[in-house]
Amino acid sequence: ANSHLIAKQAYTLGRVKLYLESYIEMDQNPKLGLELKKIEEQIEDIDSSLSIESVKDRVDSIISLLNTRISEMAVKLKLEHSDSPFRFDANKLTIYADTLDRPIPFSSMGSGETWVGVHIIVHLALHILFVQKSSPVPRFLFIDQPSQVYFPEDKADAEGESVGRSDEDRKSVIRMFQLIIDVVKELDPDFQVIVTDHARFNDKWFEERIRERWRNGNALIPREWLVR
Repeated sequence: ANSHLIAKQAYTLGRVKLYLESYIEMDQNPKLGLELKKIEEQIEDIDSSLSIESVKDRVDSIISLLNTRISEMAVKLKLEHSDSPFRFDANKLTIYADTLDRPIPFSSMGSGETWVGVHIIVHLALHILFVQKSSPVPRFLFIDQPSQVYFPEDKADAEGESVGRSDEDRKSVIRMFQLIIDVVKELDPDFQVIVTDHARFNDKWFEERIRERWRNGNALIPREWLVR
């Protein structure tokens, strides 16, 4: 689709250039000829910026910036293969970890924790790029139960704090939430993340960000809205 659009734009620019050249030959007014020459130079600049090579260079540059942020966040979450660079493949819309032995595609990364983590860091990296480029993409991200792979049974201790299979589960979820908070702070006030989750930590940084606690009949959809 992109190559078709570029070809169509190049064809249109070619027709405009042909018209201008013919117009200059028909009208020998020096002042008018000078103005038309400036317009022709502008068209050549636009033509150059629309070339396939130029577009590819710009896309490659953007992907490189994206990969840097994705790799940095993978290290912060301590994801599987995060000791190797992560790479986003825009053609296949997937992630690779470029290890010394071979590139490992996302589909071969083994754990649910890794799958959730990769999805989160790719979304966050894209939104960082969208904000930096002033792209007209909605400035929010909604994430539902990212901790479920760590706390599948919603277990809690006596004070209601989430309990995972091991202490490392708790640390992994905390790293995930703190990464999200760091990105929101970095892009403030241009980005918002809304998370619905059953995880709870009795820490100030977590508690002060809770807006609603849906327990004991209090829910996202009020009971009085339900059709009886």
